[in-house]
Amino acid sequence: MPVPRFGRPDRPGRRFLPYPGDAAIEAARRRAYAAFALLFTVLGAGRHRLSYGALDVDGCYVTTSATVEITTAPVWRLATNPDAFARMEAALTAALEGSCVSLATLVVESEREPCPVVCGWRIESGWFSGMHPEVVQAAVLPCTDDLPSGVRAYPAPVLPDPSVDEAEPPYRFSGQ
Repeated sequence: MPVPRFGRPDRPGRRFLPYPGDAAIEAARRRAYAAFALLFTVLGAGRHRLSYGALDVDGCYVTTSATVEITTAPVWRLATNPDAFARMEAALTAALEGSCVSLATLVVESEREPCPVVCGWRIESGWFSGMHPEVVQAAVLPCTDDLPSGVRAYPAPVLPDPSVDEAEPPYRFSGQ
């Protein structure tokens, strides 16, 4: 099967990004699924807005967002717009793979009473590194028109890197 080309250089106006290979993409996709499982577990029940921003190696800045509603009782359920979530999955997969992304962040706003709370991670070296609350707070201040006043940042929960223990993961996703 021929290797797909992302934006041929002979076509003006098209982006050209390196193709890391099917194995690297599939490994990053599995890491993205593991990241979502850990992320949704630490966030818990409620409504959460995930906002992703990245600087690609070709200098383009890309963003995407998705809102998820998590319920845990009587059964665990995730409700979201499938198209928005697919874009988020693709973006996180690209960031975790790393060959096309220079810098990526994920910020999560959770609806809490009396005001929303936010936390964030930098995606570097193939996994998530928690951002300091002051950095996240400074990042969301320019967005206060879109957010209710009094948004409070908190330290991002640690998401343990599953590659530290290369044993068989305790979960399986359909399609694997």
